[in-house]
Amino acid sequence: MENWVLIANPAAGGGRARKAAERAARFLDRCGQPLDVYYTRASGHAGELARQAVAAGTKRLIVCGGDGTIVELLPALAHQPTTLALLPAGTSNDFARGLGIPRRLGSALDILQHGQICKLDLGRIGDRWFCTVAAFGFDAEINHAVNSGRIPFSGTSGYLYATFKHLAAYRPPQVCLSGEFGEYRGEIFLVATGNTRSYGGGMRIVPRADPQDGNLDVCIVDKLSTRSILKLLPRVFWGGHLNHPAVRCLRTSWLRIETDAPRLIYADGEHLGETPALLRSAPAALSMILPKNTP
Repeated sequence: MENWVLIANPAAGGGRARKAAERAARFLDRCGQPLDVYYTRASGHAGELARQAVAAGTKRLIVCGGDGTIVELLPALAHQPTTLALLPAGTSNDFARGLGIPRRLGSALDILQHGQICKLDLGRIGDRWFCTVAAFGFDAEINHAVNSGRIPFSGTSGYLYATFKHLAAYRPPQVCLSGEFGEYRGEIFLVATGNTRSYGGGMRIVPRADPQDGNLDVCIVDKLSTRSILKLLPRVFWGGHLNHPAVRCLRTSWLRIETDAPRLIYADGEHLGETPALLRSAPAALSMILPKNTP
């Protein structure tokens, strides 16, 4: 049988990833599936382990963790024959959510054994990769606050806490956005560019995003009053914000963002760069095992 490699972030999900990795290893051993298990020791270690696995000709690389662990693997896996399998065990798990991979370990292991191999798109900013949503504007500022340790919570609760804390002080930037849709100029509250549909632990900012169509879905929210933002925010969890007159959702294979001053860009919860920036879709860049009912 092919030898598989499992990479787990033992700190992900408050230690849940380590327990899930141990259970997965025992399960696959009982099934007679050879498996090498590696635990990450620091930021960037997952990427190093993935590069070694790909260089060794590993056919299937299993990651046990969250979106932050996955994004570390992407440079090693993009446009490579190694197939990624996912056991969601992080805080947000938006990539798994967008692909229909359940958090329940038994169900995820069943997909690992009996799922189908598909080619998925990735997003790219310069030489950096992302798999879910790239955020610019208010969302990027919130991500920065959470990552810098200024927010005492993580996941959706941390996002909501930071939103209420920073909303009054936020100053919308003046932007010029260009893509296959044409050009947009104005003051914006946020711009979210999605390969998959959600971020922040299930906030469906671009609910129609499809990681197999070669495009990115771009949600633009114009400058709004604090009161309007607070009324709009709950609707993001089911995609109801798209009906608001200040919200538009566009589709393009590339997006150029230019601003009046350099602004942060975050993707998959990580800092990926600053404006000006060019975001692109990389079609069929990732080989991945998905549930059999995935279109």
